[in-house]
Amino acid sequence: MESEVLSIRIRKGTSTRLKRLGINGSSKARAYLENLAWKAEAKRMTDEMAEIIKKYSKPSKPGFAVESIREDRNAH
Repeated sequence: MESEVLSIRIRKGTSTRLKRLGINGSSKARAYLENLAWKAEAKRMTDEMAEIIKKYSKPSKPGFAVESIREDRNAH
C-alpha cells in the first residue's frame, strides 16, 4: 500500500498523555482521517445522486400510491 505523510501539531503534553494512556496517537489519527475522507466522499456522491434524481425524476400524480396499492391488493 502506498502512503503519504501528513504532519500535524498538537498541544504540548498531548503526545505524552496519549503514550501514558497506552494510546497510539498516530494510528488513531490515521484511522480518523481515513474514515473522515470516506464519509466525505460518500456524502459528495450521495449529494450528486440526489441532484441527478431531482433533475430527471417527475413527481407522481396525486393519488398514484393509493391507486397502485389498491391494484396490487386486488391482483392477489
